[in-house]
Amino acid sequence: MLSPPTAPDVSGVAGSLVTSVRALLETVPGAPHRPTALAQRLGLSRVTVSNLLGSLDRSDHFEVLEAVPGPESLRAVVAAAEALGVDPRLAAEARAAIDRFAALIHDHFGTRAALSAAIGGKSRTLQARLDQSGRADVFRGMRRILGVETGTWLTTMMFAPSPGHEDAVAVTTIHGALAMRRLRADTQVYYTCGAPYPDPQTQQGASYRPISLEEFYTHEAARVETSVVGGQLRHCLLHDRLGKHAVMDMLAASHNPRGSPRYGTPQSPLRGVSLFVDIPAQMLVCDAIVHKDIFPEGHPQLLVFNPGARGPANPNDRDRDADRTSAGESPTLVPNGEHRFLVPEVPKYTGIIDRVSSQLGYNMEDFRVFRLKLAYPVVCFQYVVAFEAPRLPAHA
Repeated sequence: MLSPPTAPDVSGVAGSLVTSVRALLETVPGAPHRPTALAQRLGLSRVTVSNLLGSLDRSDHFEVLEAVPGPESLRAVVAAAEALGVDPRLAAEARAAIDRFAALIHDHFGTRAALSAAIGGKSRTLQARLDQSGRADVFRGMRRILGVETGTWLTTMMFAPSPGHEDAVAVTTIHGALAMRRLRADTQVYYTCGAPYPDPQTQQGASYRPISLEEFYTHEAARVETSVVGGQLRHCLLHDRLGKHAVMDMLAASHNPRGSPRYGTPQSPLRGVSLFVDIPAQMLVCDAIVHKDIFPEGHPQLLVFNPGARGPANPNDRDRDADRTSAGESPTLVPNGEHRFLVPEVPKYTGIIDRVSSQLGYNMEDFRVFRLKLAYPVVCFQYVVAFEAPRLPAHA
């Protein structure tokens, strides 16, 4: 009977690599070294040497293994150091550590990418960096497939008491793409606005509110055709021009006076923003703008779902927890003040909020703002900024 494979000592491999290579470099003439000077002395690429020195300075062993150059580059460093007359014993120790690093990659994980994925969860900083790098790869591929890209995907939801309906929350959504451009003329481009999953308690769909936002665009207004599909507003892009100068903005506002139940239950405790990014975007800006009387306590959490064939997830459905994926980022509370809607990715955001809030009769001093900024959000993933809703008061 075969015995189970022994788990690799990843931290031990990293520790021996740092100790031995650092000891070797300290004996290279001219120490302590700057990247350019050491690269010239060794006759190697400055990029390789700079990455090596930077990785050796990291305190977390898992971050060392993510940042350090590969085994062949490290062997070239040892060979160059030997040519400068360093102690052969130190060179042998460094080679042995590099061989263990190479074996860790090839014998236990198969590839460097698989090693990086495996150790990513050991460090929050490393995981966030790996997640962003992976999302950037998805962005580059999906913009080619879908034939469109945008600089910013904006989703803003305002949650306020519903006039005349104590048990409901009025939900207003500002939604769309800024600095968008087509890359292919043969693909259909559209985005949707409305509840991502049906709410059995309200059975309400999105309703259009005639709030014009075009004066706050920084690019040409995209021509869109709007229809209602499956209880959601669907906006289809009519522009077909290509080129770096054919950049467009398109935002839509929708309002539902009874968009969500106000109070939570043991079976349905979560409320908040739930969105899909329909267009490959460099940055997602998602604001939950919450009236002081709605979700009065606590801080929202970010839930990320890969819904696949199961369709949009209700975050209250625990059976969908299996569809959740890692979320290194978190929404942050934006301090009150006149600058809280100054967002570089949304140049005229303050004017947009002023226009929408004034038309709805909202005093923005009564609202808190929770902001999520996420680089390269994944198309077709579901992002949820979830609040724990208060329970129905006993006297109600």
